[in-house]
Amino acid sequence: MKNKMNLQMVSLLQFTFAVLVIMLHSSRLFQDDALHFIQKSLFSRMAVPFFIVCSTFLVREKTEKDTLYPKNYVKNYIKTYLVWSMVFIPYGLYYFSTLSLPPVLIPFGLFIALFYTGICYHLWYMPAFLTGFYLVHTVRKKLSFKWTLVIFGILFSLGSIETYSEFLKDTIALSNYDVYAAIFFTSRNGVFFTPIFICLGCLLYEYKSHPIFTQKYFLKLLISFCFLCIEGFILFPNQGIDKNFLFSLIPFTTFLFNWAIRTERFRSKSFYILKQLSIFYFFIHPIFIEFISIPSIKNRFNEAHFGWIRFFFTLIGTHFLSLVIIQIAQMRERRVSRKI
Repeated sequence: MKNKMNLQMVSLLQFTFAVLVIMLHSSRLFQDDALHFIQKSLFSRMAVPFFIVCSTFLVREKTEKDTLYPKNYVKNYIKTYLVWSMVFIPYGLYYFSTLSLPPVLIPFGLFIALFYTGICYHLWYMPAFLTGFYLVHTVRKKLSFKWTLVIFGILFSLGSIETYSEFLKDTIALSNYDVYAAIFFTSRNGVFFTPIFICLGCLLYEYKSHPIFTQKYFLKLLISFCFLCIEGFILFPNQGIDKNFLFSLIPFTTFLFNWAIRTERFRSKSFYILKQLSIFYFFIHPIFIEFISIPSIKNRFNEAHFGWIRFFFTLIGTHFLSLVIIQIAQMRERRVSRKI
């Protein structure tokens, strides 16, 4: 890449997608079904694939400079995940209480949550990313990159049964998925969902000088966005169990990140604070969403009105708490630097 990567645009997109995640978890924001689908099932679903591609690309870049970086990255990643899991254990215990589980099964439930679904609903992403990262790394040791893409593309296709379940009624594929889902709940995990986007992050880094990424990259982004709209148009009247697996997100996320690191827009700005905020937005926001979701408040409004109240309350609360945490971290860094 001739020019240095535009990390300012990447930071801006990370922040934007963090807000979209809050919108996703705020439940319904639009009474109109079409607007609700566009906001929740198209735009908000862009967030996780973008985070995966971005993280993988940056890990690959830093590994070129420091071969020990992946090992240290995984250690810090696990440490961060465990800390935030501890923060949300009260939520996990409350959730299990709503399931009327026998007390003897609660430790087992926490174990499954920690290693698979997440102690809180947003934390599923972290074990899924780590599992996918390990699987891609393992497969690439034994097979070519082309076959790695094929394998995880097939797994993504199998996982997409939950998205396209309305088209697969009375088929063996859906029957098998129902058996699978009865045990594993969802295919949105580190086996079926995250590996293909980890592969895309690797692909972007290893072929960043290839003409497919260096030429007419904004046009390719627009074309991939059109495919995303077409897929949404097909799915809207035939919505499946969930809408995580959109095939058009594969090219769209790839060309979105590729455009972000190459565009001249905002290159001279400094959006590092947005990158920091996006991280804390992701981790903190369920605290405020659940706090305001008590029935005595929720029952006073219709679903869409309460959705906007919950969204703005969560966004404002999350923003200020994130700023406080960032300020505290900066103060600690200053104290340490003074001692040194």
